[in-house]
Amino acid sequence: MSDTTLRQNVRRIRNAFESEWQAPVNIMYALKCNPNFAVRAVMHEEGAGGDCFGLGELEATFAGGADVDKIALNGSNKSDTVINRAIDLGVYINIDSEAEAVQIERLAARKQKEVRVNIRLKVIPEEYRNYSSDLINFSGDFREELRRLKWGVNEQTAVRMINNWASYPHLTLTGYHTHLGRLSQKLEDRVSYDREFGLVISRIFLETGFEPNLIDIGGGWPRDRDPESGSQELNPYSIEEYAKGTCRALRNSFMEAQIPLPELWLEPGRYIAGNAGTLLTTIESIKEEGNFKWVYVDASTNIMPLIGAVVEGTYNCVVSATKMWEQIKDKADVVGPLCIPSVLHADCPLPPVTKGDIIAILDAGMYAESDSNQLNWIPRPATVMVKDNLVGLVRQAETLESIFSTQRLPEWLQETTEFCSMYRNRVLKSSQTHG
Repeated sequence: MSDTTLRQNVRRIRNAFESEWQAPVNIMYALKCNPNFAVRAVMHEEGAGGDCFGLGELEATFAGGADVDKIALNGSNKSDTVINRAIDLGVYINIDSEAEAVQIERLAARKQKEVRVNIRLKVIPEEYRNYSSDLINFSGDFREELRRLKWGVNEQTAVRMINNWASYPHLTLTGYHTHLGRLSQKLEDRVSYDREFGLVISRIFLETGFEPNLIDIGGGWPRDRDPESGSQELNPYSIEEYAKGTCRALRNSFMEAQIPLPELWLEPGRYIAGNAGTLLTTIESIKEEGNFKWVYVDASTNIMPLIGAVVEGTYNCVVSATKMWEQIKDKADVVGPLCIPSVLHADCPLPPVTKGDIIAILDAGMYAESDSNQLNWIPRPATVMVKDNLVGLVRQAETLESIFSTQRLPEWLQETTEFCSMYRNRVLKSSQTHG
C-alpha cells in the first residue's frame, strides 16, 4: 500500500466536490474497501470521515482514528450491540427502516442520549428503464431490481416516518442517505441517480417541510484505471467530471424546491484505495504445452477473489515488476496454485520471464484483503505500507498455525491416535481446554 497515493486520491476527490458544492463536503472513506487500520489512520490524518458497516468496521474505524462528527453507521439489520456502541461513540446512524427507528429510539431512551440519524432512501430513476451495467452483465429495465434491493425505504415510508417523528424524541433527523455502488462507468447513469435522489428529497420536503442539513450520496466512484469495467481501457470520465455532473444535478433539484444546500457527504472506497495497493507475487515455475503457456506464481485468486469472477468481476493489469522495461515478446496465463483455475490474467503480455521473477498485479488496494479467503488452507500474505523511503508492516502474514488456531475436534473424534500431526495435537489440546 502506498501512503502517498492514498493521500493524493482523497485530496483529489475532496477538491473535485468542494469546487462544485457551495456547502461543506465530508469525504467518508468506505472501510469495507480496504479495512486495514493503517489505511484508516491515513484517512484520519487527511480529515476524512468514514462509512462503517457493522461492529467490526465501527471498531476498526476508531482503531485507525476518527472524528465522531464525520462517521456514519450503515447496515440493514443492525443489532442492539452495534447500535448501542454507535450511540456511546456519538456517530451518525443511517436508518434503514421504520422498525429500526423504533429500535434506536428504544436504546437511546435507555441511555438518555440524543442520536443523530439520517433516513436511507430508495432511489428509482426513470432513466433506469433502459440500463446496462459493465459490472454485473445486466441490460434492461433496472427499476424493479432497485426496488428489490434490501436497503432503504421508499418515498411514502419516509414521509410517514417524518410526519410521525414526535414518536422518536431521542432521535435528531439530520438528513438522508442513499447508495448504489459502482454498477456502471457511465457519467449519465451516475448523474441520473443523483438527480433522482435530489428530486425525491424535494418531494418529501413539499409534503413534510423537512429541510435536510446533510445528504449522503454513497460511493461507487469509478477510478481512472477501472478494472471493474472488464477492460484495460482508461475510464473516459474523470472524478472532476463525475463531481460536476452530480453536484449540478443535486443543486438544480434543491434550487427548484427552494431547499438550502445541505452538507454533502460521500462514501468513496475504491477511488481512494484501489490503485494505492499492488500485489507482488513470485514466479515459481513455467510450463509450455502446444500453443499454451502457464506462468505459475505463489499468489492466487483467493487473495483477490474479484479477478475473473462471474459476478462483479475485475480485469486487473498484470505486469512483470522484475523486467518492467523489457520488450513484450510473449503471452501466458498467469495462474496461482489453487485447486481451481485461479487465472490472474489470461494471455498476459510479458517479456521473457524466468523462475524467481516478480509479477505485479495492479489495483490490489480495493476489495482484495476484505474479500480474500483461505481456500486450500493457503495462508494469506503480509501487507506493508510505503512512504517515501520508509516501509512499515500493516498486516502480518498468516501461517498454518494462525489459520488452524480456530479449529476444534468434538469429544467423540478425539480418540483416534494413529495420526502423527503437530497441528492435530494442538487442536486436541485446545479442544480439551476450551471445549
